[in-house]
Amino acid sequence: MIPRLRPKRESVCESKRGRKRERGQALVELAMIAPVLLIIMLGVIDFGRVYFAYVAVTNGARNGADYASGGSEAAADLEAIRAAVVADTNDLLDTSSTNPDVSVVTSTDDQGRLYADVTVQYTFTSIFDWPGLPHSVDVERTVRSRVSE
Repeated sequence: MIPRLRPKRESVCESKRGRKRERGQALVELAMIAPVLLIIMLGVIDFGRVYFAYVAVTNGARNGADYASGGSEAAADLEAIRAAVVADTNDLLDTSSTNPDVSVVTSTDDQGRLYADVTVQYTFTSIFDWPGLPHSVDVERTVRSRVSE
């Protein structure tokens, strides 16, 4: 008959010491991984902000082109087109009288129809200086619309 081996019983002191070691190990692991997680989180925030700026600039250019398509007088009214663009880009952080920059070019196509190109340029500035990446990026979108006669 094979004798059964009983597991060695730990004393109360030994089990508490083991738990303290595990807690210390968890703190060291957290201290090592926390900076990496923080950098990833900040990168996601900046990426989300630049994507939001791109969507806002695109919507603003579409709104300005939609206003310009109302007729030749509307296509020539730069202040009203700018107001239409700003209505969609007012949630951007670094806005000023020149940011976003709005320009309108009207011309005729090959078939003699009048069109308007509305270009919106916004200078995006990141919250953090990322090594190897520019601190500011120009987000630009041009939308062409046919001007009704």
